[in-house]
Amino acid sequence: MIKKRCLLLVAAILVAISVAFATEPQVVVFNGKKYVAHTIVSGDTLYSLARTYGVMEQDILDAAKEISGETLTASQLQLGEKLFIPKKEDKKPKRSKSAYRTHIVEKGQTLYSIAKSYKISVAVLEEDNPTIDAEALKPGTELNIRRSEMGYATTEEIERVERERSATTAVEDGCHLVQPGETVFSLSRRYGFSEKEFLELNNLSSPDIKAGMVVRVTKSTAKSETVDSPESVVADTTTNDRRSFGEWVSDLFTGDEAADSVELKPVDIEFLTLGRHNRLNVALMLPFHINDKVNNNYVDFYKGVLLAMEDLKAEGYSIDLSVYDTEHSAQKIKELVDYEDGLLDANLIIGPVYEDELRYVLDLAEDNNIPVVSPLADIEGIKSPVLFQMQSEDSRKYDKFSDVLDGSREVVMIYASSNDKAFAEEIKAEAKLAPMRELNFVFNRESYFYNRNADGSNGAFVDIKEYMRTQSAKAYVIVADRDTDIDRILTTLSSTRASIVDRGFNVGNYMIIGNRKWSRLANIERQSFFRNNVAFLVPYHAKRSDRAIRIFDGRYIAAYNTLPSMYSYRGYDAAMIFCRKMYEGFGEDFENETFMPLTTLYRFKYEDGIYVNTEWTLEQYTDHFCIDTR
Repeated sequence: MIKKRCLLLVAAILVAISVAFATEPQVVVFNGKKYVAHTIVSGDTLYSLARTYGVMEQDILDAAKEISGETLTASQLQLGEKLFIPKKEDKKPKRSKSAYRTHIVEKGQTLYSIAKSYKISVAVLEEDNPTIDAEALKPGTELNIRRSEMGYATTEEIERVERERSATTAVEDGCHLVQPGETVFSLSRRYGFSEKEFLELNNLSSPDIKAGMVVRVTKSTAKSETVDSPESVVADTTTNDRRSFGEWVSDLFTGDEAADSVELKPVDIEFLTLGRHNRLNVALMLPFHINDKVNNNYVDFYKGVLLAMEDLKAEGYSIDLSVYDTEHSAQKIKELVDYEDGLLDANLIIGPVYEDELRYVLDLAEDNNIPVVSPLADIEGIKSPVLFQMQSEDSRKYDKFSDVLDGSREVVMIYASSNDKAFAEEIKAEAKLAPMRELNFVFNRESYFYNRNADGSNGAFVDIKEYMRTQSAKAYVIVADRDTDIDRILTTLSSTRASIVDRGFNVGNYMIIGNRKWSRLANIERQSFFRNNVAFLVPYHAKRSDRAIRIFDGRYIAAYNTLPSMYSYRGYDAAMIFCRKMYEGFGEDFENETFMPLTTLYRFKYEDGIYVNTEWTLEQYTDHFCIDTR
């Protein structure tokens, strides 16, 4: 019976599927497909319903069988019963073309600067805001920003219009009257100078300029012969080219010519600065489900973001958060970008997590000057001036060991039967200037050390007691990768040291460079870290005794009844850093700023085509049973 099948369907919907309510008709989603809930009325036939909803009769029959598991026939259509008909999707995504976003003017903003922020033409702004005085915008003025035009005006077009307007304010040829909101940075970029050249030309000792000043811009009439950055070439040769940053760099320069011809610098991306009174739209893209299983790591990340949203709201910020399940699928992300209005309206995108899924999002972000935050990946192949990597950059890993591996200490590599070859190669590459010795460790009821031959075999026996008594400073590097070997080596070194000291002899200063993979090994006695002065380089530091972590942990437990993970901390950090920057602005000093929402430090540098976090944390375990960080 149709009635029985509908009741079963409703029960299944309540338990297993989402229901999207509209005014008319009602649409339900079952197994990822959309259906229109149609109530059968007098005169309805399979043929008429197929014509009405733009589907085939067989589609209706197939849908009934898929949902109820039973075969439907035309004779079973009964008045008043519900029939679920496949919803015909539009070929193109529907986006709102008439809605406006409201922008509240901040102090110093001009119609020109607002147009650049939203990538919308000044003419459109003036058309949609006929009562404003474009020459004297007052703080607090509400502007209508036409959503359908956002992202379509290029910076070059907006600057050309502004240059034409500015011509009326020029005091004399080669001079410019500084307008509200203009800076040395914006003027030097507009007229083809470096900031240093601009300051020298105007005999300025500092970059502080004010509206009403007259500055020289003589160089604006001559085109620079040098290539300051790749985008200046692209602007001349690809006026209508919509390629991504990485694509045109690879097309323009190949082989060794790329390295010799151009220094990669941030292209002309100007992110929106909202100001305190505007609403920030954030898109959070995480793989909550992978292979149909809930991924608790990213649920933790999301919970951390939610706590950050509470704090930002308490600070007076207005933020809308839209959350998307990427399912670790590039195809899913493409569909979200193509069909979700929330992504088009976003001012900030956090995610996706995996490097191979970023491309579709970056294409959208580059067109609309939207910052994209990659929270966890160490990105290797993708370059984009809108991309921010929060994970510590791998090439900077050993910066904080520079005073250890610079030749001031002897580096002693200790191998066992199974070793972490990648870790060994990293240390050797960083310690090229240091005197180096390699030992093999063998356990046979007792611990023994031997010189390591070039082929990896055991050489002469080494008395570790006598070796440790030598006064030269040493850095031991345990290359072994099995927890039992690592634990035995650590125990042997610490007990040997204690034995030497107890007998009244001195031990040469030594430390151990640890491998952060040890934290995942179960059978290592953590006390031996303190007894051996072990130092680790970690991308994230969160010691539960730290005050900031204790407070965060308490809030997290109260909210979710569980302890936070490292993913929770990173989610909080991502939201706090980048939501605040959307209000404060990514100014000229961004690369000189440091951020520490909890206890981990972040510093971003534009390197090799993206912004990367250059900070690693050095955790130093001391024999006073403390952990020092730097």
